[in-house]
Amino acid sequence: MMNRVYLKNIFLAGTLVASLYCVGGAWDIAFAQPEVVTPEAATANPGQALEAALAGGQNPPFVYIHERPDPFFPFLTQEIIKAEAKANAELIGPQKFEPAQLTLVAIVSDKRGFLAMVQDSAGIGYVLRKGTKVGEMGEVTQITQHKVIIEQMKNVTGQRTSRKVEMILNKEGEK
Repeated sequence: MMNRVYLKNIFLAGTLVASLYCVGGAWDIAFAQPEVVTPEAATANPGQALEAALAGGQNPPFVYIHERPDPFFPFLTQEIIKAEAKANAELIGPQKFEPAQLTLVAIVSDKRGFLAMVQDSAGIGYVLRKGTKVGEMGEVTQITQHKVIIEQMKNVTGQRTSRKVEMILNKEGEK
């Protein structure tokens, strides 16, 4: 019985010595300092940088090929995000209505010029001054004694165009 345990221990010791001997030969390879490939060198000559990295045992460097789209570039640029946020912003007052949906009710004179009052189909009134936004793409450019001129800067497709819409004040008794 003692011989069997003794032989088993000798066998394990021999196996341990042999494995350390084999690992010792690879020990120098594992801790050798490979040649470092810089990104500048990889960009200058990608083929040579790949060969040097593989020969040195390194992972190959990442080389971006400019012919393809950048996978890390955001799909939406800041300008597009701001434009979408502005388009999705809640419209208030006369911005909810296009000029054709409003009726010109009154024009009054002020120290700073003329003011106009318009109504929507529900009878809710809004005051217009020069520079007031009307609809999504219109702006009041001029108010005279008898009419309001609204200039629409863009059409529905988003192209930059200029179109003037006149809202004429009906005299009392006219419809």
